[in-house]
Amino acid sequence: MGKFYYRARNRKGELVEGSVRADNEWLARKDLARQNLIPLEIGRFNLRLIFNDANGSVERLTQRVSLEEKITLLGQIEMGISVGIPIMQMFTMLQGEVQNKRLRAVLGQIILDITDGGTLHGAFAKHPDVFDPTIIGLIKTGEVTGKLDETLGRITQLLEQEAENRAKVKSAMYYPKIVAFAMVVVVLVMVYFVIPKIKQFLKNFNSDLPPITQFVVGTSDFFIHYWYAIFGVCFAAYLGFKKAIQTTRGKLWFDSTILKLPAVGKVLLYLELNNFCVILELLLSSGIPLLESLETLKGSQKNQLFKNALGDFQMEISKGGSLAKGMDRHPVFPHTLRSMINIGEETGRISPVLKRLGRYYHVQLNYLLGNLSKALEPILLFMVFICVLILALAVFLPIWKMNAVIKPR
Repeated sequence: MGKFYYRARNRKGELVEGSVRADNEWLARKDLARQNLIPLEIGRFNLRLIFNDANGSVERLTQRVSLEEKITLLGQIEMGISVGIPIMQMFTMLQGEVQNKRLRAVLGQIILDITDGGTLHGAFAKHPDVFDPTIIGLIKTGEVTGKLDETLGRITQLLEQEAENRAKVKSAMYYPKIVAFAMVVVVLVMVYFVIPKIKQFLKNFNSDLPPITQFVVGTSDFFIHYWYAIFGVCFAAYLGFKKAIQTTRGKLWFDSTILKLPAVGKVLLYLELNNFCVILELLLSSGIPLLESLETLKGSQKNQLFKNALGDFQMEISKGGSLAKGMDRHPVFPHTLRSMINIGEETGRISPVLKRLGRYYHVQLNYLLGNLSKALEPILLFMVFICVLILALAVFLPIWKMNAVIKPR
């Protein structure tokens, strides 16, 4: 999927410039037509727009809207609606209070869209980098049913749970990060400072070095003399890897692989399963049909494996099948979950079943996150042991060898 830069006119006749992602120019034009834009120029290269796009990307990275800011914003909107504050007055108040420049600009655009007669979910949908499809779909349902404040409250709870999970993951990874950082520092000190001095010392004895010592000394020399090549290879590998996982096939491989990692993989899998159950239950209980709920959930999915599975579920249900039958073709969903979903579909109580499954995976996730550091500890200790063993043998084997040679008989 490439990026196409365009110049177009909107329905008011105003000139609009920007970029869209599409597989080819025809699909890019189709995407612009869906946005009610008439393209004047479209192509893969426009130096000025590329420069502006790069500046915009930097600005979005430096001024991105955090999860905590979203929770605060949606909570304030819920409170304002529940106490009867007019929506325009409420957004104007919020825009004056927000510190984040990016979010303030988004609120300003939302105010303009609502002033022009647009809906709240339509105004939110114009900012997909801030509000994902799940939030937009739920707000749309809340507007239709007249229960917007209640819907916003449930969205806030959902985001709060996501923030809680993120905080627990960060806390669990704190100790492994410290150990890994310390290990890297020790290896670099040995390679750049200690090994060269030992090498000079061993040269004075004109003795053949053991293979492991030759390997460590050679590695040290390579790092010292060709550090720029190492940096270049690492940077190229990073760019290549980043480019590869932007493709559907590459992302599917990466997302499947990380779910199989020892200790961490199960945590990531339970995070996905918990999100699947909680969000789907929230969508269904809000009155959104199953097919539309799956489409909304698919749009907010980041894991390609689950996104593909949701697409298959939609096809299965549209053919008259069931959600549980679609899950049978995807072993990433545990047998227990598939069985419970099957029971929920047969009894017509799929929402309560999903709610119970969401609680179950939340409890399991808390247990796994609480023990993540302990689960990673043996792996880290093994890596530290291997590094220390290699360095120790590289240093002491030649000393022992020389000691045996000069030792009097």
